Order: sequence, then structure tokens, then C-alpha cells
Amino acid sequence: MHFTSQLTSVTAIVNTLLAAHVSATKGNGVVPLTSTPWLERRALNASLAQNCLNFGRWDESLGHCECPPGFGGNDCGTPLCDSLPDGPNRHPRDPHQHSCLCADGWTGINCNVCMRNDVCDALVPPLGPGEEATCFSSIRPINRNYLQCEVTNKAIVEQLDGKKAEITYACDASDGSCAFQFWADEQESFFCQLSECTANEAHSKGVNRTTINCAKMHCGCYPGRMLCDPNGMDLSEWFASDDPEEGGPVGPGTLQCEETETHEGELPDRKCTFSEPHMNNLISTFFGDDNIKLACPIAGECVRASQIPGAPGGVPGDQPPDGSSGFSPLLIGLMCAGAAVLLAGVFGGIWWAREQTVKEFAGIYEAIDEIDAYDYEDDENGTRRAAMMSNHTPAEIMFRDVTYLIDRSAHPKRKWWPFTKNAATTTHSGTQDGNKLMVLDGVQGIVRPGEVMAIMGGSGAGKTTFLDILARKNKSGIVTGEVIVNGKFMGDEEYRSIIGYVDQEDTLMDTLTVYETIMYSALLRLPRTMSPEAKRARVMETMMELDILHIANRRIGSAGTRGISGGEKRRVSIACELVTGASVLFLDEPTSGLDAFNAYNVIECLVNLARTYHRTVILTIHQPRSNIYALFDKLVLLARGKMVYSGPAQEPCRDFFHKQGFVCPVGFNIADYLVDLTMHVANEVDTPPQSAIGSASEVPSPTDGLAPVFVPVSTSSSTPSTWSSLPAVPRRRRSNVRLQQETDLFTPHKTVDEEDEGVGMPNGADADTGGETSSLTPVEELKPLLPLPNERYSVHDGHTLGRATSKQSLASKRGSIIHGESNRQLRALATAYGESQVGETMARTIDEAVREANARQPAATVESSLDGLSNHVQRILNTKTHHRATLWTQFRILSSRTFKHLYRNPDLLRTHYIISVVVAICLGLLFWKVDLSLSGFQNRMGVLFFVCSVFGFGCLSSMQVFASERLIFVRERANGYYSPVTYFMSKVLFDLIPLRVIPPILLGLISYHMIGLRADNIFFLLRFLLVLVLFNLTAAACCLAISIIISDSGVATLVATLVMLFEMLFGGMLLNKATIPWIARWACHGSFFNAGWEALMVNEVNGLMLYETKFGLKINVPGTLVLQTFGLNAQGYWGDVVRLGGMLGILLFAGFLWLAVVVKERR
Repeated sequence: MHFTSQLTSVTAIVNTLLAAHVSATKGNGVVPLTSTPWLERRALNASLAQNCLNFGRWDESLGHCECPPGFGGNDCGTPLCDSLPDGPNRHPRDPHQHSCLCADGWTGINCNVCMRNDVCDALVPPLGPGEEATCFSSIRPINRNYLQCEVTNKAIVEQLDGKKAEITYACDASDGSCAFQFWADEQESFFCQLSECTANEAHSKGVNRTTINCAKMHCGCYPGRMLCDPNGMDLSEWFASDDPEEGGPVGPGTLQCEETETHEGELPDRKCTFSEPHMNNLISTFFGDDNIKLACPIAGECVRASQIPGAPGGVPGDQPPDGSSGFSPLLIGLMCAGAAVLLAGVFGGIWWAREQTVKEFAGIYEAIDEIDAYDYEDDENGTRRAAMMSNHTPAEIMFRDVTYLIDRSAHPKRKWWPFTKNAATTTHSGTQDGNKLMVLDGVQGIVRPGEVMAIMGGSGAGKTTFLDILARKNKSGIVTGEVIVNGKFMGDEEYRSIIGYVDQEDTLMDTLTVYETIMYSALLRLPRTMSPEAKRARVMETMMELDILHIANRRIGSAGTRGISGGEKRRVSIACELVTGASVLFLDEPTSGLDAFNAYNVIECLVNLARTYHRTVILTIHQPRSNIYALFDKLVLLARGKMVYSGPAQEPCRDFFHKQGFVCPVGFNIADYLVDLTMHVANEVDTPPQSAIGSASEVPSPTDGLAPVFVPVSTSSSTPSTWSSLPAVPRRRRSNVRLQQETDLFTPHKTVDEEDEGVGMPNGADADTGGETSSLTPVEELKPLLPLPNERYSVHDGHTLGRATSKQSLASKRGSIIHGESNRQLRALATAYGESQVGETMARTIDEAVREANARQPAATVESSLDGLSNHVQRILNTKTHHRATLWTQFRILSSRTFKHLYRNPDLLRTHYIISVVVAICLGLLFWKVDLSLSGFQNRMGVLFFVCSVFGFGCLSSMQVFASERLIFVRERANGYYSPVTYFMSKVLFDLIPLRVIPPILLGLISYHMIGLRADNIFFLLRFLLVLVLFNLTAAACCLAISIIISDSGVATLVATLVMLFEMLFGGMLLNKATIPWIARWACHGSFFNAGWEALMVNEVNGLMLYETKFGLKINVPGTLVLQTFGLNAQGYWGDVVRLGGMLGILLFAGFLWLAVVVKERR
């Protein structure tokens, strides 16, 4: 029961009992006690003994409540007027009057606050000089002070609808207690008492800070008044509850005030707050503030002057904001002008940077044009050669037994379909273990300074793999062998510092010029002790040597933009490696994709470099032209990973194959012939097993629908080839012309000298019965393996090939030839090379060099992708290791390159800015000047969520920030251009910031005041822009991290889109937090959509008083209450800002970590 109903019931019960008692005793002549008015009043006062308001104490002797100063009446619920010195003679406020009429010099709702010193004489009689009565204005009590405060919480003020909200506060220093009352239009609403209070003060820079902490607190409600009205909002039960979780205020309560110095005669302007945990929760829920905010200009206490601790306090503060929105067309125009100035500043800065670049390179390009005006190939004084040879040490490379094995059991191939079976694989070396693949087997060679070594072979021969191993690239398999440089073993770090590697595909930035591309390579990779002028001179010399000086100021270009030719791009790639002064240059298919003319120009440049500047050049090439092949000094010929030949590329090579019976016909390109020969001898024929054709009856006839195969029979060089049509196992149909040509070209022929000397199988020897011992070469021994003719006896070149015992034996032998023996010619060629003079000489030379190297230091074998080599082996080549550019220099250079790429390809930047301006204008027109109705609240929610969506999905363009440069980064990192941290920071600073910071500021400046968002002061706009920028950066960092982690751009875009959709789902607009299952509630905390949208909503709605008019009634709804309904935290703005900043940092760190650890070159 509420207090008023309780009071009415108790009064009715007492009167009823008294009336019954009187009726019962009238007949007996007994006079009841209640017949006197005193007893009746005494009984009523006894019923009110436990209901003294404002914590007055019931006095049994007086029969009424003893009230605190300033309050009177039977229940202490009436404010007293006059002044404190009037004591018991003070008059209660007339019920028909709005406020008290205080005595002169006193003020406050109950006239307790002194305003002048002279009015205190009645309370504190003067005792002499220094003991005058003084009205001391301070928050901290000396004896007992009184405060008159005004509540400044905007939502509370608006909720009272014109009624003034005030608080009277009093503290007693003697017993450490305080009390305060809350008034609405000078009508008391509730009151609280605090105990165990302590006060402290702090002074700093002219500001006094006073804090009064009270450990305990309890409150009461004034019956029938606001907040305690049974017909309205009733908090009486909440005030009376002692529930520690949801009950009323129990403490601790804290009053904090700040005051600054004021001039004499002015009221101090004090800003205060009152906080208590339970009360704060109530205020936050209904009004969106974290505590009660007060302005307490009036405070006073009568004391002696000697009691004042220092100068009188009179301290300052500002009046609360008036809450006006500040909406005006002028303000809109100013904000749009600010956006225009910002755009002008951005594009002006880009124009200035472009002009600075033009000025910087103008003199360089003029010097280039002057050099290009005369024949710069003349170097009579040897100046350019001396510059190119400075700090250069020639390098001789020897390698032997280089083997590469892939163990598939150690690196199982992942398959999406778990039931897929892996077919057994036969390695190139003939091993039948399906888990191992021999890619290279025992390759050796020597290449000296000034020589060009070509690695040749058909597709799949292992050329690029072998080149990668020599260049010590990261390999996933097992690498063994020995590599010696100038007769010594070398560690990985030092070895990579003297080599350059040019990939098959050109990885150049299309927006840079030729000169800039080479110059950036020089700045990043040449020693930091080298002056910029020396680096620039090195770049000029390199371009002159590679004949690209005339295109120095032309951009590289891409498929969609015109640039330099393919051959020129290849020479630019070579220049980027050569400019570092590499002693050894590795090139993978440098002529790939080029026409014959450009291919020759590239190889010619490489040969000139090698011979003129003593560089060692090793390259892979596939079937070069004859004039290109004539430029090679050394040749390594591979077939299925086996070394067929390694040695001099010209006459010794021809002699070796001539001795094996393979003679390149006149008119044929020797390079084409050798590659086709390796392909022919290495090809395996996919045929049924021998048992399938084991008898003559099982041999299909030509009429069985199978293509007849014409089998070549070797002949002398002067005798035409004979052909026999034999039925064979099913195989690919080939034309007669091709078969005849392959027979003439790739069947071993005896030389004239061999025929004269009788080398070969003796006449009359029976091959089937094992005749005499053969003295044939390994290749000549393969002649009987050729398919046999139909005739019973066949004489070839005067030698008896043997007698076939039967058709069954012919078929059986043919089956064994076709199945499983197709690589015997390849093995025979490899064996023949090892036994040749070229192979033996090279092996002896390398063995001697290895013995000498082992004598100097322990042998370092190339194992486990060359990672096992020590980085502390003895320095060799007498080259001084140098430190390349510092991290700061790398960052500065990469930032310059990134910024140039951005403004030279401005489509993305321009589009983002245009979209921001267009969307801002559209939103400003569609949501023009939203009001404070509930529909206006819906518009506020919609526009803020739409803005987040625009920037969230706009950040998908960040997917291309790294995806378009992934290959460039991998190659440049592998070649030692820079550290991943400097690359990542430059991308974030000069890619993310121009695209993610400026657009939200543009949109906010243009649309904020057009929409009519809160403009109480400029801080609302600044907080709005802060959240937009942080949200945009976080979304962009998320997309960037996804593009780094997922290499496939299509899959990365799909994943990023799904992430954005789920971020929106848990953003708070589409799905209420309160309805989300607890198991998925973590997604809200990890959603940057949720953090961004909630912060924008709190900044906009918290503190607003929304209204809705229905049936002529105007209903006020606190904006905070609406936020709570949507599951938003009205006090969560700064928490959301911190959350956005944390997610931004985590996403950037995750992207960088993946970039540094995972995104590496793997071959």
C-alpha cells in the first residue's frame, strides 16, 4: 500500500475505534480519552511516528517530528521561510504560494543559504578583530553548509516540461552526514540521507576540485509527488528496496564539484555531479546520462573569519547548453564550402606532388636526351666500363650431383573430395614409389665469368627447377648436391647478395617510367653508403648498356594502357637486377613471348654484359634460333630431369652427339634438333603390358580398327630407310611423313669411320643366341631394340640383326620394347655422356675443386631447400658485404612509389570522392531536416545505418590494394628489395588513408546539417566524423586482411562480401541484441557494424526527448529509452570508439602477420 492510502486507512481505523469506544461507554457515564482533541491528535501523531519526511526524528515528548533546519510541519514535509537566525519562529511556506519569501540576505527554496556577511551576525556574534562573522561560500563544510543547485541534465529538464529541477544539499562536518532533496518547480519529490562522509580538495592551475564521498545512503519518497505518484511514475518501492542488484540507492554517493576563480560581486559558477551506482543506472536507462549533473552557484555557511581555511572560494563554470539544434541554411553552406576546400586541398596536393616529380626528373630526362643525341655506344676511354666494373668480383660457379626429390608422403596433397584415390606415380629416375618424384638427377656443370650458360630441354625437363636451385630459391622438396663459387662454399645470405634473378614473367608497376623503375631498385638495394649521385649514375650506365636509355621517360604500361614493348620490358627487368652490380645473373626464359628480333636483342645484351663486364649469366631457354644458340658458351641439356649433356655449347657438343650417331642434318637448327632429340628419347608410350600381346594369335591385325604403325629400321647414312607395316598395340595415329622424318633424325647412325673399323655387332652373330661380345656404344646397343621387320631374316648394313624363331618371339620382343623400355635410350645417352671425354674432364675438374674447398672448410651440401647452410661461413670473393637501405629509407621510397601509383591511376580515388559527394547530397535531400517525432527517429536510424552500409561495401575496393601487387611483392621480397613491414605501412598510409579518411569527412560535412542531425555544439559533429572514419578504416582493414590471406581474388571478394553481410546482420539494426541466442551473442561484440552504428546512434539520440502526438495528446519519450529498446547502450559511445580502434589494430596486425609469415615465394 502506498503511503497516502496507508495514512487514510489508519486514520479511518482510529476514528472508527474511538467512535465505537465512545458509544460503548456513554451509558456507563465514562468519558472517553478521545473526547478531548489532544488525545485524538496524539493518537494520529503516534500513527505518523514512523513517517517523518526528510529523515526527521519523532519526539515522543512533543508528539511530532523534529525536523532538520529549513523544514517544518508535523511530517517535516513543508519548507520554512524567513532565515536560519529566526529558528523556531520561522514560518512554513503558505500552501497557496509558489515559493518562500526569504529574509534580506538569505536565499534558497527554504531560505537556508546566506548571501552576505552581515546577516551571519545573529548566528555567529563577533568576538573581535579576525573573528567577524562571515558568509563562506564553499562546497566543503566547515560546520554545516547549504547548497542550492539546479539540475542540468537536458533529458531530465525536457521531461519536466518547463518545471525547474533543483536540489538542496546540506552537509554537517560534526557527524559526517549529508542530506539532499530533489525539487520539481519547488515541490519536493524525494529526499536522501548520506552518512560516513569525507571531504577532500585539490587545487591545480586556478581550479579547485572538491569531492565529498559518503559510504552509505538511503532515500525516501514524498507521497503523491512526482516520481512517487500512484497515478503516474511511482518509484516509492524502488527507493524502499534493499535489493543489491535492482534496489534503490544504498551508496556510496559522491558529490564532485569544480570551481574556478571569480571576480568580486559575481556568483561562483560551480559544475557538480552526483553519482550513486543504482541511481546512475536509473538515470542512464531513462535519460541517457551517467549521473546527475548540477550547477551550484549558490552555497553558504555562517562561520568566523578565523575558521576559513584560506581565501574564500568562489569558483566558476559554464551554464548548461540551451539544447538548440543550430540548424540554419548558413551553416549548411559553410559545411559544403568546407567540403569543397577539403577537395581542393586534396587535388591541389596531388597536383603539387606531380609538379615536384616533373621538376625532379626534368633535369634527368634532359641529360638523357643529350646522351641519346650522340652514339653512346662509343666508350673509347672505358669510363662506362670502369664504372660498371667498380666493386665487382668475377664469379665462377661449379656444381655437381644436383638432385631434387619431391616426397609426396611428407607433403600430402590436399583434396576437397576425400574419396579420391591417388594413382601411383613413377618417378623420372624409374623408381616405382608412388610417393616420390625425382625431378632432377645428378646434374653437373661449370660456368665461368664472361660466359653465358644455356639450360635447354623440352617441356617438363626440369629447366626452371634447376635454375631455381642454382639461385637458391625456396623449394618444397629435398635438394642435394654441391655448389662452389670461386672454389669455396658460400652461405645463403652472401650468395644471394651477389646474384640477380629475372623471372619469366615481367613484374613491373605499370604507372612508373623506365627510369623510375630501375632507380627504385637501385635506391632500395644498393649500399646505403653509396651517394644518390652515384646510384643515379649507375642507373644511367645500366640503361645505356641495355639500350633502353631512349625510353627512360616512358611508362611501363599494361594490357589496357599503352607502354613499352615486350622486349623492352624484359630488358628493364634485367636492368633492375643488373643495377645492383650482381656478379651472377639468372634468367628464366628471357625470350619467352618475344618475337625473333626482340629475342635476339635481349640475348645479345646479355652476351655483351657477360663478355664486356665479366658477368656470369645462366639462363633457361626453349628452342632458340640458330643465331641465338651461336652466342651461348655453355650448354646444359636436360630430359626428364636427367642430364644428357653439360659442357661447351658449340663444336664439342656437336662432336659428342655425332659420336653417338645423332647428326644434325644440314639446314636444321642445332638447338631444335637437340631439344626434339631429348623429347623423342624420353617419351614413354602408354601401352598394355607385355602379357597382353604375348602370342601371335593375340596380335591385332591392321583390319581390327587399329592404326597401322610404320616401324623404322636403322640404315646407313647413304642408304634410304626401309619401312615395314606391322600391326601394333593401340597408339596415337601418326602420319607417314612425321614417322619417316623422326626415323631419319633420331635413329642412331654409324659414322663412316665406325663402319670402316667394324665397330658394331659382328657379321653373322646371332642376336637371339647371344653371339660375340658387343663393342657398341651405349646408344648403338639400342639398335636391336627397334621394332623388327616381318621377314624371317633381315640383313642391315651388312650386319645380321638375328633370326626370329617365331611370330610369337617377335611379338614378345616387340611387347617388351614398347612397354617399360622406352627410357633406355635416355639412360643410354646419359651414360654415354658420363663416359665421354667432355663429361670425364668436367667431372675431374669439379672433383678437384670440391677437394680443395673441403680442405679450406667443411663441405656444405645443398639440402632441405638450401636452408641448412651456415650464415657464418668465411667471407669469399673478397667482396664487402653491405647494408642496404634502412627501414625509414625503405618506407620513404615505397611511400613515394605508392603515392605516384595512386595519383597516376586516379580512377579509384576520383570515384570514391564523387560517390561521397553524390551520396551526401542525396541523403541531405531525402532526409532533409528530420524532426524529433518517432518517425524522425526512424529516419535517423535509417540514414545512419545506410551511411555505414555505403562505406562498408565501398571498402570492397580495398581488395585490389594488395591483390594487384601480390606477385610484385612476392618477387621483390624474394629479391631482397625491402622488408614486409615497410611495404605494409606504405600501403596503409598512402592507399588506405586517402581512400578511407577523406570520403567520410566529405559526406559528413555536406550531409550532417542538411539532415538536421544534432548541432547543440560542434563536438557532436566531430564525434560523428570520428566514428565514420574509424568505421571506414576498420572495414577497409578487414577487406585488406582477407585479400592478403586469400590469394584468389574471386574467392576473396566472395568471402569479403559474406563477411560484410554478416557484420550488417549483427549490427543491431536488423537483429535486436536481446533476441540473439547467447551462443551467437559474441558476434555482436566482434561486429564493427554494431560498434559504428551504435556509436552514431548514441551520439545522435542520447539526450533527445522524442515525442509522438496521438488523439490530440503529446507523448514525450526519452531517446535513451528508445535506445534501450533497440538493445543499444546509451553510455556506450566511447566504448564503441575504443572497440573500433581495437578491431582496426587487430585486423591490420593480422594482415601484416600473414603477409610477413605466409606470403612468400614458394617454387
